[in-house]
Amino acid sequence: MQNRPQPRPGAAPTRAALARAAVVIGAGLGLVALTAAPAAAAPGAAAPTITAPATATVGGTFDVAVTIPSASDVYAYQVDITADADVLAVVDGSVTGPSGGFDSVRRTGDTLTLLHTRLGTSPALSGDLTSSVAVTATAPGDVDLTVTRVTLVAADGSTTARTDPASTRVSVAAAPTATPTPAPTTGPGTTPGDGPTSGAGTGSGAGGTGTDADPAGRASRTPAGGALAFTGADPAPWIGTSAVLLLGGAALVIARRRARAAAKDAR
Repeated sequence: MQNRPQPRPGAAPTRAALARAAVVIGAGLGLVALTAAPAAAAPGAAAPTITAPATATVGGTFDVAVTIPSASDVYAYQVDITADADVLAVVDGSVTGPSGGFDSVRRTGDTLTLLHTRLGTSPALSGDLTSSVAVTATAPGDVDLTVTRVTLVAADGSTTARTDPASTRVSVAAAPTATPTPAPTTGPGTTPGDGPTSGAGTGSGAGGTGTDADPAGRASRTPAGGALAFTGADPAPWIGTSAVLLLGGAALVIARRRARAAAKDAR
């Protein structure tokens, strides 16, 4: 009977042992891969929404806000919005986003790009993410604001892009034109800054009426040549009457003197 040689201690492993070891190692690597798969999953979110006022006026400023609902494992994101550059202008330094990150906006033609990224060791974001930017209306017209693309970036660098369109329209009206205030005019009987004054047609002439200063209805007259105005009745009739009385008195005195002289002569 032939005896088989026994393997010496420290001898090289047999082929069967190597095969068993390979199976164990492969299974272990597969388990590690399955365990690590959820951590390397791409970021996700629902379709975005965009909001802005329905109307605006040239020269007015308003906010355009974009919300990314139900986000998960988002470390950074980018939102592209179309906006007519001839109607809307971006307000510098007005972009906002989730706290704990850095936000910026850039414009390329009619496209606005909102950017947000976490800082340092800040954790990835989950939930509803909102960014906004202020714009100023520069010309009248209807402008459509449309989200054309949202790009999400996970902490490990994997990305997800959504191209679901989201849009809203803003109608921009022209600024109202201010109505000029007419300047005061100067006419007969008025002076700039003063109320009406007594003038022609306020006296007691034919069909005329009196003034507050002359309830009797006597005319207020203004001498020619810019002299001061005066009021009162016409003195001509009174002057004539006085002259007649004066002449009558003088004749009476003369007649009496003559009568006295005749009486003396008769004696």
